[in-house]
Amino acid sequence: MATYDFIIVGMGTAGSATCMTLARRGFKVLGIDRYRPPHEMGSHHGASRSVRRAYLEGTSYVPMALRSWELWRRLEKDSGQKLLVKTGNLTIGPPESPAVLGFMASAQSYAIAHESLTAAEVRKRWPQLDPPDTFVAGLEKEAGIVFPELSIATFLTEAEKAGADLVVDQQVERWTESHGSVTVHAARDTYEAGRLLISAGAWTNGLLGLPDRQLMPKRVVVHWLEVPNNSRLRLGCFPVNFWQVPPEKSPAAPQTFREFYALPVLESSPRMKVAFHNGLVDCDPTTLTREVLSHELETIKGVIAEFLPGLKGYSITSDVCLYTLTPDGHFYLGKRSGSDHVFGVALAGHGFKFAPVIGEILADLLADISPAVDIELFSPNRFEPKK
Repeated sequence: MATYDFIIVGMGTAGSATCMTLARRGFKVLGIDRYRPPHEMGSHHGASRSVRRAYLEGTSYVPMALRSWELWRRLEKDSGQKLLVKTGNLTIGPPESPAVLGFMASAQSYAIAHESLTAAEVRKRWPQLDPPDTFVAGLEKEAGIVFPELSIATFLTEAEKAGADLVVDQQVERWTESHGSVTVHAARDTYEAGRLLISAGAWTNGLLGLPDRQLMPKRVVVHWLEVPNNSRLRLGCFPVNFWQVPPEKSPAAPQTFREFYALPVLESSPRMKVAFHNGLVDCDPTTLTREVLSHELETIKGVIAEFLPGLKGYSITSDVCLYTLTPDGHFYLGKRSGSDHVFGVALAGHGFKFAPVIGEILADLLADISPAVDIELFSPNRFEPKK
């Protein structure tokens, strides 16, 4: 039976970055995945992800975002790959919306270059967008786009260069923990390590053996608009735009803001990504319906017609991916409750921009090093019953 310092189950966003970081530190590392990453069965595909530092989910994330930007640039130098491209990032909504308030608090607290815009100013600069007059926007001037598939491949290439063993197309069935070690039982082989990280996305809750609805898989439909060759919609000209709008007036609908986004067209493809960020449906990743339903298509068309009318009428294709949400919407990072050697991670649908620093934090935790940033907000212990 092969023995390692660390085993990483799942080599997507967090797992691939952690494999690379641990291997570069000289540890004996095994990464294992039920598929062959980068792949389309989890959460890390889809051509583009936004990167911002004025973080609307709360100022606790900003030091991580700043560090992550630095690590993305360092990885580009190490690998020779172009992974992050600058573009503006708009946060749009009513002045009292959590998104706008969170953006402004983060930008002001950390002196991040930004602008405050009225709805009229947004419409003038980007006529494809049509926020109501009662909306405002915050523009982060130097945000960006990262390319997820290329990034995952780069993390794993760098991990192998540093000596990591990577096993693909093999499903982990279970693990057992004993004094001082963990044994991982996969479909064809068994492995042993001092520490285990479960970073398997929508399969993480089951592999960790956590209570139901602690880490919740969600089905996410992503839509692609086939836009004409318009330079004003391309990366570098058109900003990422994230919207938080009041709910539709329905007594059955929960009174929360609807969240959706649009990302600029990449050089490699004449398509613009548009999707909802919340209001998602629970799912079982093993029986996930990957066919996009007619009402899902009509709902996104309605949002485009109302808020992005300059994009109305273009042909739409759609795809399905997965989020793994926590009850409070924050990350899950750390040691599994009741275990001495087993750790878990879930990124709650907004983690790819943090991938390099997540890898750094998890490598620290696995090696009993205190991370350089405060991660108390993400502790798995917050979900334990109060005594």
